[in-house]
Order: sequence, then C-alpha cells, then structure tokens
Amino acid sequence: MTIEPGELYGFLGPNGSGKTTAIRMMCGLVPPTSGSGRFMGFDIVRQSAKIKPLLGYMTQHFSLYTDLTVRENLEFTARLFGIRDVRGRVNELVKQFAFDADGRDRQIVGTMSGGWKQRLALACAMAHRPRVLLLDEPTAGVDPKAREAFWDILQEIAASGVSVMVSTHYMDEAMRSHKIAYVLYGKLLVDDSPERVLAQSELIAAQVHLRRKIDGQHELKLAHDPRAVRFSRLGNSYRIVARNRDDVASWLELLGDAAGEITPIDVSLEDIFFHLTLKQQGEVTQF
Repeated sequence: MTIEPGELYGFLGPNGSGKTTAIRMMCGLVPPTSGSGRFMGFDIVRQSAKIKPLLGYMTQHFSLYTDLTVRENLEFTARLFGIRDVRGRVNELVKQFAFDADGRDRQIVGTMSGGWKQRLALACAMAHRPRVLLLDEPTAGVDPKAREAFWDILQEIAASGVSVMVSTHYMDEAMRSHKIAYVLYGKLLVDDSPERVLAQSELIAAQVHLRRKIDGQHELKLAHDPRAVRFSRLGNSYRIVARNRDDVASWLELLGDAAGEITPIDVSLEDIFFHLTLKQQGEVTQF
C-alpha cells in the first residue's frame, strides 16, 4: 500500500479486519509481527520516534477536554506539540475549521454537537502541521450533514499536500477518496481508485418488480441461492447481484411467474466488497 502526498486514501474493511491495527502500526504504536513499512522514508519499527512528529492521528473515540472551550483545547494541544507561536497557530486553526463564526471558539466543548466535537478533534490533530494524517473511523455516529462538511475539510487538507488516510464503513465516503484499499483478515484485497474498482467488476445487478406476494419460505430460498451474490428486498421488488447474466437468468427461474419488470441497475462498491468478503470466506460457489 502506498499513499502519495496530497492523496485522500480510503481504508475499508469489516469490523475485525485489521484496519485499526494497521493504522496503529503505521503510527509506531504497535510493532508488526511480520512485514515492513516506511513512513516518509523512515522505518516504522526502527525509527518510530522520528515518525511521530510528522503525523496527525485521530482515533474513533477521540479525547477532548469537555470543560474547556474550543480555543483552550487548541491552545493546550499546540503547547503539547511545542509550537512557538501558540496564539498565532490557534487563530489559524480557528479560522480554517470555521470556529470563528458566532463566537464558537469560546464555546465549552461539552455543550457542542458531535459533528463540532469531531471537527475540533481534527483541528487538534492538525495543530502541528503534520505531513500525513491518519484517521480511524472519524465519522462514526455523526449525522450525514456533519459527515459531508467533515469530508469537505479533508479534501481541502489533501489539496494542500497532506497525505490523508481515512478508515470508514461508509461507501459514499469511499467514493470521495482518490484511492481506496479494502482489507480483510489482514489481507489487502483492493488497492485502486473507486472508479477503476467499479469499472473492473464483472458483477451485474438488477431490480426485479414482483407481480404477487412471495411466501416467506420461498423468499428464504431465493435469498440463499448460491447464484445470488447479494439479495435484498426493496418494498415490492427484489434487488439481486450476481456474477453474470446466466446466474441472474437461473435465479429468475426460481422466482417463476412472480417476476415482473426487470430493471438493470448499477453495481455499488458495497456489492463488490460484499462479494470479495464471501469469496475470501469460501462461501461463494463457483459454477
């Protein structure tokens, strides 16, 4: 895996796949059991002390002083990093992260919404002007509007030349990345741009409108048929993802005369990663 300067890199994978462990190894917080890596030219094992001043790290469960104001949190962080002009740097961060509106920089952090706390945690991670920013599921539990605003900021940071790596479960966030990686059980399965991942997939998807109601036992059979890479119900229709048209045709035979209009639809990144996970787990039957 290589992250270039100015690149926004989405890091994806199911829970327990190794994302957090990988990020902590990159930070020099956890020694790898095997393999190697370099961070800005420094070995992540032997030279971790030289790495830490160059990176910003934001965990999913970030720590802020909730009884202090936004500005006081930023000042404290700036002093921890040994920044000489603390006031000047804090003023820059307040403006960059839009805390200057409505006196928000004087607000007690404990009274802020989750989205603003998240933004403050990012500002703290950027206090010392890191060359690389590592974010571990920073938008978990945040509303869609706050997530979008957060990613607008990340794109601005990347445009300034900072390498940004973000682990996430949200596919809309993955689509905003320059490149994405998908890891499962410590194995890297995908490392490419989201556009190329979608273009190279051979999966096909269709929405099948129903002429009549399907009983539960029949629907269960449809859902677990091995030709259906992914199956879901959408109101009065089914969404089916398969490896090829023949598999779709065979699956439709199981549906019989209940199948109405069939509409081709786009395959999503989530469909592709779902299929990769099944293949890795040995649950996909090859025909």
